[in-house]
Amino acid sequence: MKPRKLNIKTIPATDVNRAYRFWRDVFDLPQSGHQSGRHLVIDGEDIIFVPGEPTNKLEMLVRDHQSELIKHLRNNFVPIVGEPEERFGNKIAFSIHDSEGNLIVLEANV
Repeated sequence: MKPRKLNIKTIPATDVNRAYRFWRDVFDLPQSGHQSGRHLVIDGEDIIFVPGEPTNKLEMLVRDHQSELIKHLRNNFVPIVGEPEERFGNKIAFSIHDSEGNLIVLEANV
């Protein structure tokens, strides 16, 4: 997957290690050079995982095309929630849940 932007950089988690592994493996995010804790990087900014209740306000813009994204999610055993939604600019949005129950909207190219 080729993530570009994420609207919120603090991700709530009940198990920080599990969340870290999910986001690293499913979204192919690189590790941060940050010395304290488990941080990943997207668009030059650190993502941190903090104890908290799941949110439904996460949106990620990816460079992938719809067919590639569906295949990638399937290969990582991540089901799509609901129906895809068409967006402006020849984009399509898919909703998924991460390992912590956060709802994430992935916006991809058609």
